[in-house]
Amino acid sequence: MVKGTVKHFRNVNSHFLSAQECIMAGHFQNQHPNPCQFSPNGYFGSKFVTVCVTGDSQNQVHMEGYQVSNQCMALVRDDCLVPTKDAPELGYIRESTNDQYVPDVFFKEKDGYGNEVTQLARPLPIEYLLIDVPVSTPMEPLFTFYVSPTIQPFPVENRIVDGHLQDFSSLMTYLRQFPPDSFLDTASDLHFLLYIATMDMLPMRDSIGSLLEAVKLKDRSLAKTWAKSEQWATVEQMISAQGMMPSVDEQIQASPSRTSALWTCQHCTYLNQPEENQCEICELPR
Repeated sequence: MVKGTVKHFRNVNSHFLSAQECIMAGHFQNQHPNPCQFSPNGYFGSKFVTVCVTGDSQNQVHMEGYQVSNQCMALVRDDCLVPTKDAPELGYIRESTNDQYVPDVFFKEKDGYGNEVTQLARPLPIEYLLIDVPVSTPMEPLFTFYVSPTIQPFPVENRIVDGHLQDFSSLMTYLRQFPPDSFLDTASDLHFLLYIATMDMLPMRDSIGSLLEAVKLKDRSLAKTWAKSEQWATVEQMISAQGMMPSVDEQIQASPSRTSALWTCQHCTYLNQPEENQCEICELPR
C-alpha cells in the first residue's frame, strides 16, 4: 500500500487520546448514562463511544473507538480531573481546597526493576482510563450527502485560511447552482446544514429537525414541504432582495458623492464602509 498524507501521531509512543479529549468523552458519557436495573441508582456506565478519525502507520485515514472507564466518568463528573499544560498524554488530579475536597487517587506501575509500585495520580497517565471499542466501516458505504462533480460544495466552516468563507454571499452562490425542484439535493450538504442552523441573522436550529429527517431518509416531498416553511421563506426573501441590489460599481457610478460616506445598516445600525454591499455584522443586504 502506498503511504498516504495523513499524519500518524497517535500511537503507543505518544498518546491515543489526550487528557482533554478524555475529559470530553467522560462529559458526554455522563450526559448519556446506560439504564441498568441492577444498579442502585438505575444507571451503570454509558453506551456513548468516542470515535477518533486519525492517521495510521501507513498515513491513511483510520478510525479508532474509545470509551473512558466509570472511574474517569466519576472524576469528570466531580470536576477532579484536569489536563496538563504541555503533555497531552497526562492528566492531573486536583488538590483539595477550602471549597472542594478531592480524595487522593493512585495508580500502579512497574519500576525499572520490574517491581509494582503505587504512584499518586499527579500526574496520571491517561491510558489507565481508556477502554478500546472496536470500530469498522461497512463494505458498501451508504452516502447520506449529495455529491456531484458539477456542483461546488458549500464552504467548510473554520477554514478561512484555506479560502472557505461562510457568509450570506456564499449561501446565495451555493443555492443558485440548484433548480427550484431539487431542494433535497441542496440540503444534502453537511456544511450548508451547519451554516443555516447557526447563522447569526436567522438561526434555524430549532426548526431544522424535519429537514434533517428528510436528508436522512432521502424524502424529497418532506424536504419540499420544509422549503415552504416561514423560516426558509424569510431567507429566500433576503436572497431576492440581495439579487435585486445594484452592484457596488453601479452604486458608485450612480452617486459618486457617496463613495466616501459610511452607510448604516437598517437592521443592526452598524456603520459599514461604502464599498460593502452587505453588513459586516449581520450579513444582511444593504
